[in-house]
Amino acid sequence: MSKEMQEKIDALEKEVNQLRSRVSELEVRIKGAPLSQEVIKSQGPKSSWVEDTKEKLTKEGLESVIGGKLLNRLGIIILLFGVAYFLKYSFDNQWIGEVGRVVTGLAAGVLLLVAGDLIMRRNYRYFSQGLTGGGIGVIYLSTFAAANFYSLISAGTAFILLVMAAVAGGLLAVRQNAFGVAVLSTLGGFLSPFLIGSTESNILFLLCYISVLNLAVLGLAYYRNWPSLNLLAFFGTALAYMGGQQSIWQPSIGAVWLNQAFLTLYFLIFANLTFLYNIKHGKPTKTPDIVLLVLNAAFFFTASANNLDSYYNEWLGFFAILLAVAYLGFGIVLNKRKITDKLLYLALLGTGLAFVTIAIPLQLEDERIVTTAWLVEAIVLVYAGLKGQNPWIRKGGLALLSLVSFSLHMDQPYFLEQQLPLLNHYSLASCVSIIGFFFVAHMFYHHRQTTSRERILVWPSAVIGTFLAMKQISWEVTTAISYFKLDYSEAFAISLFWAVLALFLMVLGMTRDIKGIRFIALALFCITTVKVMILDLSGLSMAFRVLLLIIIGVILVGVSFVYQRKESKGGGV
Repeated sequence: MSKEMQEKIDALEKEVNQLRSRVSELEVRIKGAPLSQEVIKSQGPKSSWVEDTKEKLTKEGLESVIGGKLLNRLGIIILLFGVAYFLKYSFDNQWIGEVGRVVTGLAAGVLLLVAGDLIMRRNYRYFSQGLTGGGIGVIYLSTFAAANFYSLISAGTAFILLVMAAVAGGLLAVRQNAFGVAVLSTLGGFLSPFLIGSTESNILFLLCYISVLNLAVLGLAYYRNWPSLNLLAFFGTALAYMGGQQSIWQPSIGAVWLNQAFLTLYFLIFANLTFLYNIKHGKPTKTPDIVLLVLNAAFFFTASANNLDSYYNEWLGFFAILLAVAYLGFGIVLNKRKITDKLLYLALLGTGLAFVTIAIPLQLEDERIVTTAWLVEAIVLVYAGLKGQNPWIRKGGLALLSLVSFSLHMDQPYFLEQQLPLLNHYSLASCVSIIGFFFVAHMFYHHRQTTSRERILVWPSAVIGTFLAMKQISWEVTTAISYFKLDYSEAFAISLFWAVLALFLMVLGMTRDIKGIRFIALALFCITTVKVMILDLSGLSMAFRVLLLIIIGVILVGVSFVYQRKESKGGGV
């Protein structure tokens, strides 16, 4: 190796060593230095919808948005109204023949589509979207008028034309990534029956027409996430369906089944719209999706109940149960397969449980059984929420238990005939509600999955259960004395049974070593003693006074002895 080559190698080694030292110094500095503002901004939360809108307005200019976009959309909608009024006015005045009116409308729609596509190539995005959406809307309008208003073409021909228009609108919206095209064409489609003034001529065609529009929106949802379009289609469907049913007072059984078939189809379409795009692309569920899910369930059940009421009223509760099973089952399946997020899972479970709650009063027409059934459902929900580690379900169960119990115990029961104590529907429901609150206290106290906030509810639940038990004991004692015509003082008997309840709670608290239960028992002993000394004694005969005081005194002394014995053994209390 030459001397010159060796010198070059030595120089390179020296330079590499210097670079290594420099890199080491930079690494030390970076580790101790704070993050730059650019890094902090990049790691910060994503901008909100309001911030995005402000940025967009700043970028495009408010004047440009209003003048170039908003006025275009408004003008197309007004144009649709103008075409509709032209068709109707020309019909009323016999200006143009029926065929001429429809052909004119179809030609205008095609011209708008062609013009929109040509202008899009020149980068007039908003203007071309308006023309394209308006063209689809005019074609919908003309086809609907030809089939349902003028009867110029058969339902089959109209259906084919509508499908072609829907496919064309969807393809253009996807190809141009044009939300405006989708909205305008959908809006025009749903406005057509109302603009023509005919939602009643041919119900079957109207229902099919709505189905085509909804299927077009469903197809778009597979490629584009446009929640506003889904909601627009839902409200359009609801309004069109209700408009078509206004003139039908007593539908035949065939019409009922026809309506139900299409209602089910609409329900399935919008059920898919709530999660189709999100599942396909792995996107999280958002608030508009949940809104659509709830609205879809509410409309389907309400419209179905109204439709089925004439012939199948007694099956509405069973229908609600079927929906509950569908929502609960679907939510559980999606969750097990890990193809959904928590928000959608909870929304499906909540909707299913809502239908269970609705089904109880519908299927169990006897109001005396409904309350007990709701209380049992509440207890089951609390238990299922704990076992399934789902706080929302157990919160829902606790809320239902509280509401039903409050309604039950706030009203004084009224009976036409004297009731046998304990063996009546009011006693059954009251006992279930009392057991429910003690069950909540027990489960929240012992279950490890409860949150710190839920553990706070342990003792309020136990206290509420105790007060409800005191109230129910008082009612049962009064009922028993009246039913069996006993010659006993109500005040004496109530105080005696309160003392027995306090003794039971004290024994429970001692044996299970639960200090909170013992405190509740002590408080109940104090309340009973105050009641006896201030209220009861003045109204009792001497024999009952002596008996009551001795019994209460013995119980209190016995409890005191147990405490003293426990302390003397060093076990504490």
